[in-house]
Amino acid sequence: ICRDAQGGVADESYCAHLPRPPEFSTCFSPCGQWHAGEWSACSVTCSVGRTTRHVVCSDYHQPVDQSLCDPDERPAAEQECTAAPCPSAYNRQHIYEQPYGYPQDPGRHPGHSSWNVPSADNQWRTGPWGACSSTCAGGFQRRVVVCQDADGRSNSYCDERVKPAESKSCDSGPCPLWNYGVWGECTQTCGGGRKTRLVVCQRPSGQRLNDYNCDVLDKPHDVEQCNLQSCPGAASWHRRPWKPCSVSCGRGTKQREIACVFQNQTQIKDAYCGHLPRPRAQKACRARGCPAWKANRWRECSVTCGSGVQQRDVYCRLKGSGRVREDLCSPHLRPPTVQVCQTAECTRYTWVASEWEQCNATCGEGMKSRKVRCIGPGLTPAHDDRCGPSTRPPSLHHCREEPCLYTWTTGEWSQCSASCGVGYQQRFVSCSLMPSSSHSQRFHAQPSSAGKICPQPHPPATQPCLLTECPHSSYWKVGPWTECSLTCGAGVMERRVECVTSKGQMSKHCRPSDRPESQAACQERQCELPTFNLVCKKIHKSGVRMDGEYYLKVKFRTLQIYCAEMQTDFPKEYVTLRSGQTDNYSEVYGHRLISPFECPYNGSRRQDCDCRNDYLAAGYTLFHKVRLDLNSLRIMITDLRFSQTIHGRPVPFATAGDCYSAAKCPQVGQVMPHGNDVVCRGGGGNPTCLLTDYI
Repeated sequence: ICRDAQGGVADESYCAHLPRPPEFSTCFSPCGQWHAGEWSACSVTCSVGRTTRHVVCSDYHQPVDQSLCDPDERPAAEQECTAAPCPSAYNRQHIYEQPYGYPQDPGRHPGHSSWNVPSADNQWRTGPWGACSSTCAGGFQRRVVVCQDADGRSNSYCDERVKPAESKSCDSGPCPLWNYGVWGECTQTCGGGRKTRLVVCQRPSGQRLNDYNCDVLDKPHDVEQCNLQSCPGAASWHRRPWKPCSVSCGRGTKQREIACVFQNQTQIKDAYCGHLPRPRAQKACRARGCPAWKANRWRECSVTCGSGVQQRDVYCRLKGSGRVREDLCSPHLRPPTVQVCQTAECTRYTWVASEWEQCNATCGEGMKSRKVRCIGPGLTPAHDDRCGPSTRPPSLHHCREEPCLYTWTTGEWSQCSASCGVGYQQRFVSCSLMPSSSHSQRFHAQPSSAGKICPQPHPPATQPCLLTECPHSSYWKVGPWTECSLTCGAGVMERRVECVTSKGQMSKHCRPSDRPESQAACQERQCELPTFNLVCKKIHKSGVRMDGEYYLKVKFRTLQIYCAEMQTDFPKEYVTLRSGQTDNYSEVYGHRLISPFECPYNGSRRQDCDCRNDYLAAGYTLFHKVRLDLNSLRIMITDLRFSQTIHGRPVPFATAGDCYSAAKCPQVGQVMPHGNDVVCRGGGGNPTCLLTDYI
């Protein structure tokens, strides 16, 4: 049946372009065929023996049960064979020992006339029987019969009267014949019908075989017309053949003529056939497919930004045949091959650097910095990735000021250490920078790294004092401060504190709350900073190309440096923060009050505040390693290589901020560079961070 795409029955013409499936197919049960192997060697080496071969029943070269093969056609698995005659009991002379060259030259021997008679030394030899010449109804088999002497050589001296038969008849059973059943009932009682019967190929035993085992030319008919007589008084619709389809391709219609005829095919009025359903005179038809335009995908736009064009291939195609001439397709329906494409607006991003700030050192060597930003169209800020790191201008630069001058600076004397009796006073004394005339406006006293060049003598840091004589019998007595525990950097100084009587004896009756401090912090001067710049580059020159931790000795101390980018000619120095990312983070708080002049919850961080979270500079960054400038031993806070920004924008190391409130609220943004690793001065805006291992 021809069906349409929805599964409905359609006219056969719609399927004319497809191969029609067969309506009949042969069916069969598994049948086997006998297969015989090669004959084995004869069972004896002389005289008459037996030879065998292997016979199996197989179907498509697979062994099956023998019941599936015809037992009458089974080939012989064993037969007689004849070998050379067995030698006699007495010793016979060999041919070459016979006189006068017997039997090659019988003419010279007096008894030559008797050599041609049969003898026991000349016997008939037979080969195996060949296959039967017919598979059924009798045939014959042949075999080879030769005359041989005792040594197996052919001759003609055997007795013809006892020569074995060279052929014999063979009978493989009767041939299969066509067998047929009785005719079935006619499909119509009048007007011409059909009747059928079963016709099969069978053996006399009743075994059914495939049709090709019988003579096809002799096969009886299995279909026959019947009841050809006209039906009395019958009028019927006569259908003329369908006319060709109205179109040469695609969908169309085809027509046919319908007439009412009598039994003798005489045309009569249609009214006589009114009791019968009128056949349709028109139906849909489909010729071969019509060519249609085929458009490929659009290619990429001709430009990466702005307005451009994109093209595609368009051609005329016939389904099943591929590309055909374009005049076979309608030119009015041809799809466009070019169209305008609009990509993202062309924008240019560039680095913009501000003016250099003043040197961070009032004298000697220092660093100056400037802000570098990536901007897009309309001077709008953009992410740094848009501008590319390779063209980024430097944001730090070395600077040198006038040579530093130093002087002693002293603080105010503290209160007397004893309210009565003899005590001591102390004050802060340090060697600090002295401003030059050109830097007088930027002077800030700082501990110097060159305290030895301050003028001598060293101002005293302690002095005795006596307010009044002690009326009590016991009081706290303090001794002078010891020297600082370190010659440079932050140290500790100590003094003796004891409770004594007015007579100088030890006592336990002093008030603990009045006990003076026995320890105090001190710093004579800053330690000289080691100058070992480009450590990783020196390691790189020695042939090392692997990033990792390396150890460096400075003034009998072993320091640990992480070298990165060792595969390049410009490696960088980093320090691994021992306390890890948990204690080294920077944050710019993102919430800000809708009413900016309030300070709810005393500025504490609460998510339920009446806030909006749209501060563009907000971010939270964790640090694992920090970049180290070995010239100044400062940490480069903007290097974020070994950092992780949890959310928002990256925040430089040791910086913090917020836009929480315009009122005097506590700072909300957080920063925690852990004290065991670094120390930072300067707050959250532009801090200076130094590594504690080098201070």
